[in-house]
Amino acid sequence: IHVVFVHLDLGIGGAEQLVIQLAKASQDLGYRVDIVTTRCDQDHCFAAVKEPDGVLSNNVCIYGRWIPPNIFGIATAFMSTIRMIYITYKVIKLQRHKSVDVVVVDVLPTSLPLLLSWMSTAGILFYCHFPDKLLLRNNRGGIIKKWYRKLLDAVEESTMGLADTLVVNSQFTLSQVEEHFPVLYSRRNKRQQQHQILQPIEVLYPALDTSNMVQANNRDKTKLSPIVSLNRFERKKNIGLLIRAYAYMTEQIKIKENASPLLPPLVIAGGYDTQNAENVEYRGELGALAKELGVLVDFRLDISDEERATLFQTALCVVYTPDREHFGIVPLEAGFAGTPCLAVNSGGPIETVRDNETGFLREPTPEAFGDALFVLIEDPQKATRMGQAGRNHVETIFGTKRFEKEWKVLVEET
Repeated sequence: IHVVFVHLDLGIGGAEQLVIQLAKASQDLGYRVDIVTTRCDQDHCFAAVKEPDGVLSNNVCIYGRWIPPNIFGIATAFMSTIRMIYITYKVIKLQRHKSVDVVVVDVLPTSLPLLLSWMSTAGILFYCHFPDKLLLRNNRGGIIKKWYRKLLDAVEESTMGLADTLVVNSQFTLSQVEEHFPVLYSRRNKRQQQHQILQPIEVLYPALDTSNMVQANNRDKTKLSPIVSLNRFERKKNIGLLIRAYAYMTEQIKIKENASPLLPPLVIAGGYDTQNAENVEYRGELGALAKELGVLVDFRLDISDEERATLFQTALCVVYTPDREHFGIVPLEAGFAGTPCLAVNSGGPIETVRDNETGFLREPTPEAFGDALFVLIEDPQKATRMGQAGRNHVETIFGTKRFEKEWKVLVEET
């Protein structure tokens, strides 16, 4: 079986990590694999696709790098559609030289009509991380932008259902697709009434590839183990919540101890691209917020896989701040490393974090997050116990064997 993945940009993020997981699972199952993308910068990508030793480095095909991601800072969604159509065209040309059995598309489904028209012998699988129409955006731009978005959203809804197999990353994402894509569901119901064979929308949780990960830290947590955030520097990740929570927690400890306390260091690390304006701007905003609140933050930009693993291992707690996150792999990485995760009680983390067992699920307020951190500082052994429970939870529910088995079924159904 020859499986081709079509992904817009192989940078560092949850969607890219998932595509790499799927490609590695396909490779392990004995399938031929190609990953077609517009960009895979060697200084800003996961180790699996990094030359020369990445296990998938020889499977990456880059086309259309010359196409700009936006037009003078605007029309990013439109240009993403153009880029997707271009690399889809390249996949169609690839079909002339190599037999392609399954094409896997994610993020944007707008190129699916091309695949349906020109690659009718290949199965099409679309993996929805989260509906693009629901992602947080800057709503400035007036009536023209409003109708521009309406058009793109309508195209997304009308094309997503063209895939032979439609997969989402969590029950939360499934509920959002059901709620916000009525046209998609109406068409699916109509096809079922016409007795057409139609696969149900499947949930395939991302797995945690533990083959290259270091073992959990078996040493006990201490009051001075760092509090860590690992996320891309994007506003939707709401990292400012952690800085505010840390400031609130500091004040509570001062009141209790009636003195300046010795506090665990605060580390904010993650994917950072100097070519991404939002990354640069948001890092500056977070620095200004920390200075305003008097919080000392150790910012670490675009860290290596090794440094990332060390932070997961040594943290007192990993804090995951996005609200209504689609899935979120970070809580699983924390659990496998033997570290509890504090996350917002909405979206995907409800399915990955067991409240008061492997971590905490709290309202996204500085007080709620600060109080949870205070509990672990007061009782580091609780953090150790939670981390051990998290490790067992991840290995049982989110291991690669389960992921590979379910992926094999989806590919063969497609």
